[in-house]
Amino acid sequence: MDMRIKAVTYDLWNTLVYNRNYGEFRLPALKKTLVEHEYSFDDCVVEDAYIGGFRYSGRVIRAEDHRHVETIEIVGEVLRLLGVEDERVLEKMVPIYEDSFMCDPPKLKEGVFEALEYTKSYKVGLVSVTGVSPGRLVRQGMEEYGILGYFEALSFSDEVKWVKPNVKLYHAATDDLGIAPEETVHIGDSMKGDIVGAIDAGMKVIWIKTREQPRIEGYEPDGVITSLLELPEAMRVLE
Repeated sequence: MDMRIKAVTYDLWNTLVYNRNYGEFRLPALKKTLVEHEYSFDDCVVEDAYIGGFRYSGRVIRAEDHRHVETIEIVGEVLRLLGVEDERVLEKMVPIYEDSFMCDPPKLKEGVFEALEYTKSYKVGLVSVTGVSPGRLVRQGMEEYGILGYFEALSFSDEVKWVKPNVKLYHAATDDLGIAPEETVHIGDSMKGDIVGAIDAGMKVIWIKTREQPRIEGYEPDGVITSLLELPEAMRVLE
């Protein structure tokens, strides 16, 4: 059987773009919306509830086999922690949480275009945990960056309904590409998400080591790089 590499999938956050915290947009909007609807809280109470929404998401993800947690669930938990039962606030805050992505889209990392140009001879996909920045907006951002056209398959957790390292998120991309996982290389930065997930999915994987992370026994990447500029050399080893 011919098992040469036929496809490449990329992670998004901290691989193609820098991680971005949108609390600077969401938190002030949450405080303002509460005041507009005549709810009064100390800032620290709202801030604790805001953080609590994301902690709740993390607990659910871990407890439920890494299913995607919808934005409405996260905002709902914030309001529950505040003791606010008001559909008006919920309905206003959900799109604010999601649309914050476009207030200041994350910046592309060094070497993105060089890497995508190098891998364009393969089928190329994206495997991304979207959090509360939905795939529809990430697509828009990718188009504005000028990189959307490089991708034949986009696997976003809010659309597939599973997050890394659940293999269903990876297999959604390889299925769309029409390539077996064993013939696919995944490129990502997270040991727990990208390395574990891709290996469990049956893929080869190149780890972009941009920060220190503990190794996980039984999960060794097929290559290690510190920048996308090093990707061609790592790919040649696998080819």
